[in-house]
Parts: sequence; C-alpha cells; structure tokens
Amino acid sequence: MKKGKLDARFKGYEHFKYYTGFRYNEIDKFNEVRKWCWEQFGSSCEITIHHKVTNANQTWCWVLDDYRARVYFATDKEYQWFLLKWF
Repeated sequence: MKKGKLDARFKGYEHFKYYTGFRYNEIDKFNEVRKWCWEQFGSSCEITIHHKVTNANQTWCWVLDDYRARVYFATDKEYQWFLLKWF
C-alpha cells in the first residue's frame, strides 16, 4: 500500500484530502480496506460518480479501474483512523 496526500493532479482533490493506493497484486488488501471503510464510515460510491450522487458519503470513496485501485479519505479524522488500523 502506498499512502499520500492529494493535490490538484488527482481526481477528487476538491472533496478528499488523502488516499491510499494499491498495486494489482494487492487487490485482496484493497477489498479488505474498502470493506473496513464501509463498516466504519458507512456506505459510499466510486469517485467517478461521487459528485453526481445527491446523498453521497462525504467521508470516503474509492476508485477501481484498469489503472488504479485507491481509497480516498476526506479529513484527518478518517485518515488517522485508517492509519491506526492498517499501518
């Protein structure tokens, strides 16, 4: 897993502050983290439709496509909670 802070190069920069990225050989870990986020922060959606969904969860979301597997976190609170569990 790779963790980092979002900047203007990243999709979702306007709504999310942090991310964690996964290599494709870590797809099982991505699925575990996404499940954990769902249990801790509630349901969410993919970042590609996040801005279109009226009542989208504002604390976290994810992307899984041909190029990347990432989980995004909106604030320090969610990100620190994630770090305590997974790092």
